[in-house]
Amino acid sequence: MATSQEGILLIADITGYTAFLAQSELEHAEDTLRNLLSLLIAQIKSPLVISRLEGDAVISYAPMGTFLQGQWLVERIESTYLEFRKARERMELNTTCPCNACRNIPNLDLKFFVHAGTFMTQPLANYTELIGSDVNLIHRLTKNSVRETTGQNAYALYTHSAIESLDISELATEMTPDSEEYEHLGQVNVYIQDLDTVWERRRAKLNVAVETEDALLIVERKVPVLPVDAWKFVTMPEYRSLLFGSDGQSVASRPKGRIGVGAAYQCAHGNKTYTHTILDWQPYDYYTYQETRYVPRGCKCLITIRLEEYEGGTCVSVIGGKITGAFLGRTLTNAIIPRVGRKLFAQGLARLAEQIEVEAASNPAISRPSAKIESEQIRTSIKEGLSGHP
Repeated sequence: MATSQEGILLIADITGYTAFLAQSELEHAEDTLRNLLSLLIAQIKSPLVISRLEGDAVISYAPMGTFLQGQWLVERIESTYLEFRKARERMELNTTCPCNACRNIPNLDLKFFVHAGTFMTQPLANYTELIGSDVNLIHRLTKNSVRETTGQNAYALYTHSAIESLDISELATEMTPDSEEYEHLGQVNVYIQDLDTVWERRRAKLNVAVETEDALLIVERKVPVLPVDAWKFVTMPEYRSLLFGSDGQSVASRPKGRIGVGAAYQCAHGNKTYTHTILDWQPYDYYTYQETRYVPRGCKCLITIRLEEYEGGTCVSVIGGKITGAFLGRTLTNAIIPRVGRKLFAQGLARLAEQIEVEAASNPAISRPSAKIESEQIRTSIKEGLSGHP
């Protein structure tokens, strides 16, 4: 029986699919599309739930209220696109096949459509059907004038209702406002994020991370949630307070409307407040900040919080770098920090792990396994797409 609910609708759609099929040998084209669709499926993480595959697209949804931060979805889309581009580059570099399918791999790209609205879910044999006018709207949005007006092949298109529901108006200032007109629907206001720019910025960016071989201390703790959920617990101020044993935390600045490089956490300890400035931000993998507590004037210390997935959960590591700067300050601190720091971070990780376990037990949406999409479903979706093209 169909049930009505409000939530977020997301379509991830491979760009250039029609031309790719028309100009390519079908056997190699199917292999390429199967690999790319499998990648997209693997990137759809809780609280998103896969509804179905539709040719070259993965359709998913999430009930309203399951996103604690709209930034999470923006970063999920960005991370998915980065993985797509990496996979495409590997295909280009690793193939020596001269066929059209392999030569046309660089023409494939990815676009996303995000909308907030009301829909009904109706379980069918192999998938969940989404029904409703808002579902019709997001499908209509896949046929748009974005390429003609912006020249972009890779983009994320957010409707105005999605921007409001996700509370990402500040992030939207970095996007291009536009509108689409549809019969019976009228004008739909949208915001377009250029994903090719996201890729170029990431490629040009220098990573800042404390590596294990250069660490002054390393403290680890395994938690029973996947990295996509563990990320929330190591980045949101209320949970960082548990990790750092602070009386409270807040975010002092959010460049371009998001927590990331250049943002600063304010950590209150009694009558003192310490600032953690973020120097590198790689969602679901790690972030690095500059520590100021216990660091003498004229010295500097970097700490990396790293997440590594293992079967059934995540290993959270706090990796502290050696103190640099003034000779006397760094010498004394480097001698003291390993013992004091290990104890404090071990206690903090224990508190954090306890909270994660409590929330994971009470909220089944946390680290809910991704929908199991069988290889036969992927083959069927590709064949359906092939049947609709020359």
